[in-house]
Amino acid sequence: MKLIKSSIAITGLAVLSGCASHAQIDMPVVSQVHTPVLEGKTLAYDIYYSQPTPGIFNEGKQQALTPLAEVELSVASAATLKNLPDYIYEQLPSSVSRGELGNSDYRVHVELTAHDKKGPVFADFQLAESFGKGLLTLGLAPSEYQIIADFDARYELHAKDMLIYAEDYTVKDDVDHERGDFESYNSVNDPAGQLLKKHLILTLNDFFSDAVEEL
Repeated sequence: MKLIKSSIAITGLAVLSGCASHAQIDMPVVSQVHTPVLEGKTLAYDIYYSQPTPGIFNEGKQQALTPLAEVELSVASAATLKNLPDYIYEQLPSSVSRGELGNSDYRVHVELTAHDKKGPVFADFQLAESFGKGLLTLGLAPSEYQIIADFDARYELHAKDMLIYAEDYTVKDDVDHERGDFESYNSVNDPAGQLLKKHLILTLNDFFSDAVEEL
């Protein structure tokens, strides 16, 4: 009987500790916007960004919207935003060529405003849930996180100095994520970047679909 009880306890422990269940982020399947109006035209983009000032010993005051390279970033937000220019470039209309700022037919102005100092999408450690599972599994359970998207986006299409079209978006989303004991703390940055990419695909594709109607 003791052997059976021990086997049940070990089995239960294994189930609870288990392998870490990573966030499942389904990427939307969209087609790049195409319009004959942009054939032979060039398009450039700039990125302005704002987030609360990082650090423990400050009030986390929201920084002004400034070029991305000039914003004071936390380690987490820097990791999440490192591929941001690529995400935007991938969504530019397929019928246009990439141009240079100040010397292109059109310009897309991107503004992202994050509401957390960890960035527009970040990993939020679930202390109570992780602690409870840790007690049940003798510390073997993976740590619990939520990957949270919480930011505003504004996109503007300009022809030279003239504003053609603008649209604002509010993004709020979250998915569950587990980090195993043998995984790096930085492993939570990967799903955060994927969730950011997902919402940039959705919002930029929607924006360009509407914007080209104004050309």
